Amino acid sequence: MLEYLEAGWGWQFARAFGVSLTVAVLSFAFCILIGIALTIAARSRLWGAAAIIKLYTYIFRSLPDILLLLLIFYTADGIINGALAMIPGMSHLTVNPLVPGIMSTSIVLGAYSTELFKASWADIPSGQNEAGRALGFSVFQSLALIILPQVYRKMIPYLSSLWLISMKETALLSIIGISDIVRTASIGARSTGAPFTFYGIAIAIFIVFAFVSAKLFHRLEKQSRRSMGEI
Repeated sequence: MLEYLEAGWGWQFARAFGVSLTVAVLSFAFCILIGIALTIAARSRLWGAAAIIKLYTYIFRSLPDILLLLLIFYTADGIINGALAMIPGMSHLTVNPLVPGIMSTSIVLGAYSTELFKASWADIPSGQNEAGRALGFSVFQSLALIILPQVYRKMIPYLSSLWLISMKETALLSIIGISDIVRTASIGARSTGAPFTFYGIAIAIFIVFAFVSAKLFHRLEKQSRRSMGEI
């Protein structure tokens, strides 16, 4: 294994990990924002919002992620440039292949995130909002200072799962030609004739990542409990 790493494959895997981590971080951040925004909308008095959001979560939790990735990959460039063509002076734009990967993962995980946020939010007593109003807080202040911290505390174990899934989903990037961890392992296995070594390295990277992530989220959970007065 060391001879392959010293021959330049170590640097290739490091770059691939950087690509996968970038997509995972951005997808995770967007899916959290989607979850919060749609949960707020679903709990609002907007007509039809709850039904539309329920349909969104149903559809994108049902679809295989690869279908959405391929759909966005083959249509994003045409849709974006079609819209730009209607703007005078705008030139053709080439969409980075990472964009479809980030978009598809964010949309799919956003559906799961929304359901998790809705479930966690439902456990919070309605009197919390009344308490915020009694203290003179605005709606947004109550949301930021009272509701979301409690939702965050309940969500930490689920956020850990979403984070790991966002990293595992980057394996699909190899399908559209992006040099992620899996594609790098595949190229290395074919070019050297050592599939066990290269796929073993890829497996080790994901396992170590999962182990470190689990430790990090466990620490976040302990800090959250401590801040809420629990030991």
